[in-house]
Amino acid sequence: MTYKEVPDITLKMIINAGIIKSGTKVYSSPNNEIIGTLDKEGAITFEIDNEIKTFPFPSGAGRAITKTSINGWKYWRILDNGVYNDLSYYKEKFKRMESQR
Repeated sequence: MTYKEVPDITLKMIINAGIIKSGTKVYSSPNNEIIGTLDKEGAITFEIDNEIKTFPFPSGAGRAITKTSINGWKYWRILDNGVYNDLSYYKEKFKRMESQR
């Protein structure tokens, strides 16, 4: 039996809502060691072990770096007007926007 991750809110939903743009750079925490790029599907692409890899979910992308289970919504950050906000900030922004509909 395999485990399939089914998130309630995806980066693709946040991108489609216009909160984050496709092509946005994401930075690993705490020291910005890895810089990835979001595509229009919400996947994160970056170089690791001399290979370019794409991960469909932020937690999987973080796990590839840390080699342990990690909350990718907290691990990855976006530099926005001089401030690093983790992805969960944009997830909450999306939730607020949806609740006002």
